[in-house]
Amino acid sequence: MKNIAIVLCSLFSISFSAQEFNPKIITLSQNPEITDFSFLKKELKDVQVVMLGENTHFDGNVFEMKTKIVQYLHQEMGFNTIAFESGIYDVWNAQKNIEQGQNVKEALSNSLFSIWAKRNEFQSFIEFYNQNKKDLKIFGFDYQITGNNGNVDLAKDIFEYSKRVNYKIKFKQEDFELLLESMTNSGMFDEEDISYEQFKTELTLFKTKISQQKDSEEKFYWNQIVKSLLELGYDAISKEEILSTFNTTSYDNIRDKQMANNLLAYLKQNPDAKIICWGANAHFANNLSSITEPILKEFVPMGSYIKKELKNKVYSLAAVTSEDSIYLQNKWNKTPIKKHSFEYFLKEKNTSPHIFISSNQIGMQISAWNRLFSPITFVESKLNELHDGYLYFRTVAPSTLIDSDEKNVFFKTKEKQKNNFSEHNDDELKKTELNEVIIYGKRTAYQVMKNVVESLEKNYPDNAFSSLMKTNIQTKVSNVTYLDFDLIAEQYDLGYVNHINRSTKNIKELRWNKKGDFLSESLREYHGLVYNCPIKYAPFLKKGKFKKFIFQIEESKMYNNEEVFVINFSSPRNHSTFTRRVFLSNYSGYLYVNKKDFAIVKIFENWSVTEFPEQFREGFHLKNSLSKYSSKEYKNESMLTEFTKNGEHYFIVQSTSVLSGNVYNDKTDNEEFEITAHSNWKDFNIQNPKLIKNKDEVHSFEKINYNEDFWSNLKF
Repeated sequence: MKNIAIVLCSLFSISFSAQEFNPKIITLSQNPEITDFSFLKKELKDVQVVMLGENTHFDGNVFEMKTKIVQYLHQEMGFNTIAFESGIYDVWNAQKNIEQGQNVKEALSNSLFSIWAKRNEFQSFIEFYNQNKKDLKIFGFDYQITGNNGNVDLAKDIFEYSKRVNYKIKFKQEDFELLLESMTNSGMFDEEDISYEQFKTELTLFKTKISQQKDSEEKFYWNQIVKSLLELGYDAISKEEILSTFNTTSYDNIRDKQMANNLLAYLKQNPDAKIICWGANAHFANNLSSITEPILKEFVPMGSYIKKELKNKVYSLAAVTSEDSIYLQNKWNKTPIKKHSFEYFLKEKNTSPHIFISSNQIGMQISAWNRLFSPITFVESKLNELHDGYLYFRTVAPSTLIDSDEKNVFFKTKEKQKNNFSEHNDDELKKTELNEVIIYGKRTAYQVMKNVVESLEKNYPDNAFSSLMKTNIQTKVSNVTYLDFDLIAEQYDLGYVNHINRSTKNIKELRWNKKGDFLSESLREYHGLVYNCPIKYAPFLKKGKFKKFIFQIEESKMYNNEEVFVINFSSPRNHSTFTRRVFLSNYSGYLYVNKKDFAIVKIFENWSVTEFPEQFREGFHLKNSLSKYSSKEYKNESMLTEFTKNGEHYFIVQSTSVLSGNVYNDKTDNEEFEITAHSNWKDFNIQNPKLIKNKDEVHSFEKINYNEDFWSNLKF
């Protein structure tokens, strides 16, 4: 067996709960071959479900190793189904699309969590699956909506299926779409359009109707999808988030129970399936009864239900690392290893890059400190009860995002629609939606906005272009300016319509107007303020959603020699589905809409914060004279964006963003802060845009040039 040695670990003996820790181990090389996993054939004898865990969802080399194990299990042991910690509807849709000829990469990007599908290190799995797709199935066991399939098609498909089985769902499809978006993006059940009782009653009756249909794959999936939605809704309406350092808590119990239900139901529907599950260690844990930690001990993982049902036919393999840092928010954060813990043993007494340890041995029947449920917090528990085996990674490498220069990032189908607003069919346009108290009539604010939404693809670029940007950024604390600098950047954008990926930039020059002892970590901190195109993101420009906003035409006026409507808007709801902000806020502003072509030529947006989450206040690390401030709170955010027509389309030419709030020190003393970013754009190139890949961007202050001659000759 290549590069494998079975070792009685006599090198080290350590005391855990007065017991010697001296397990048998199997070592693997840095880059093992597929055949090097042949020890699994004996380890997994008679196993029908293998759960391949990962300590975090951000370790790229773990993805690559798991792919090799998947290959071995398929080729040598006949495993034929890959079940992901992703949405049951999303992955079912992907499976059907692949069978109908859709590109595998596209199908998986539209269904799996982006932590896998949009990462370079997961592409080896996609390649493997593409080569073996005739012999493999994919399944999603999560109750969540995890991809574009669910975001775009779930509501439509569920209503179409209800018609086929002669059941009428007694709420509107577009309201259901908004509710699903709220539960997915905001984690809350928004009862403004559909009450929870109506949701529960209708879907329960619908599930009863589904159960009366003839047995089929379609019946199985819709039964589990509707059941999952009921649990998702109950979760969203009933629970309060638990703040802790653990990856999972009792906050996840409803989800984990439903994930187990979905997987066991799939196995009952497909009794001959041999399944490989891909997800997190914590969800795949077998038994937490040995844990006494107050918060964690209340968590009931998916794996415990599966183990109780399948017993020795299921095997949980956890990935474990002894790294003393974790890569979050684009930097390594220290996570010290507890002395005499499981990870300490792995780190200090083994030099092998990878080690496999089976729990099916006396040496693992001990209670040991470990951090299998948190990157920083260690808990004491019985290793052999948590997982059936452990795969150790001496080092981990963070996963990397696939460059977003591809056209098919979200694979949305363009729907070319007519502009129905004309003088000769006014009577046809007059429409009353009494239950929403909205009247569509000649030149009402809602009718204007309907035309704005329908004209987006005509008025704004939906293809890649490049441009030149100049930005000034100022940071103030207690009205004292700490930073004031200008930068020039080349910018690459995929387009404003049907794309939500951020732009990419190459910083060409930087000029300091004021540079004190405080300095931000990088220019990346200002990205959201510098460029946040409202045509891409504004909730009131989404079909089906704009009717939920409040619009009022204030006046008509001339702007840049064109006649425009001035329309005030506000959101009646303060959560992220309607504000696109993680903090609760009152969202309002105004629009200038060109009367001739219904293009928005100016937008002012304002977010007045009503509740700033506790978890976003901490971890605010300033330097030198500002280092005493350790937390922050946002009070208000505003953004003014102006567009000018260039050729056939309107482009952003100017924006001003202002973010204000308070910074605090440990004594709860606070000072006001304000960050202002003012930007201008020119030189739009849509014919031959200059591509800038994510990996080529430069954000470090130290790597950017300053050239006085450049600035003296620059004109915007």
